Amino acid sequence: MALLDNIPGFKVFSVGIGLAALAIVGWLVYANFFKPPSDLKSLQREALDDALEQLAEHYSQVVRENGEQRLVVMPVLGDTSNSEIRARMLDRLNEVAGLKAVKPPDPDLEERATGIFKSVLGKQTPDDPQKVFEKAAEADEVVQARATTKSGADSGKCELDLMRIVRSQDKDRKASIAQPLVITGLSGSAKVKEEENSGPGFWASTWGVIWRMLIVLAAVAIIPFASWPAARFVFSRDSNWANGALLLALTLLDVVVLFATVAFELSTPVAICALVLLPVAGFVNLRVLNAIEERG
Repeated sequence: MALLDNIPGFKVFSVGIGLAALAIVGWLVYANFFKPPSDLKSLQREALDDALEQLAEHYSQVVRENGEQRLVVMPVLGDTSNSEIRARMLDRLNEVAGLKAVKPPDPDLEERATGIFKSVLGKQTPDDPQKVFEKAAEADEVVQARATTKSGADSGKCELDLMRIVRSQDKDRKASIAQPLVITGLSGSAKVKEEENSGPGFWASTWGVIWRMLIVLAAVAIIPFASWPAARFVFSRDSNWANGALLLALTLLDVVVLFATVAFELSTPVAICALVLLPVAGFVNLRVLNAIEERG
């Protein structure tokens, strides 16, 4: 080793080998023990995340109303081979302040809960829900989700149907089967379309239509008079081309005002309004410009 140490650069090389080996070991440990499973396609995973955001908001509301909650998450029906959906569900729910989501603490709880959920799915009379909490007195709710994920070329969809056994918040802590939760998550073009359809839109509010209409009508009435100096200058050139260009510019400026009221977002209602506005604004501008020309 002393001989090797005398070789120029050997110490740096050996340190580099050691760091590389340490990095490889660290990556193997992370990949085998800490890295979350990754079975879903990207659009499916984005749709799942969208559904989990909605689920997290639901339990945020539960925490706000009832205080800290402890949730037992059963295996997800329709999960991936590496249980990615359940893993991501646990991670997201544990990010909710005041909520602790865990796997079943003992096999008995999972077996009893599974039996109850199967009886509910089979529309049979379920066992007493209270038995689920015999060895989990600290739990507030037991949840089992059924997941359906699918994706196309540019969109994804994830449906989560959650069956729940909940305990009342009074001193009796009586358990009961709650109404199931049905959550739909979207991704890609499906999510964009959903957001567009759920937005207020141009015609969603009567007041929104009225104030836009007033602004556009005011622009149609004011802009030609505001252009009086420019109109007189154009008329002094005695050019039909210049007169036509001025009329076109004033008319297009009225249309620009219309689009400014909707932040220049093109939509079908706005396009229809623009087509209606063009002849109206053109007629008004023409009459005003003729009046200006006659007055000299």
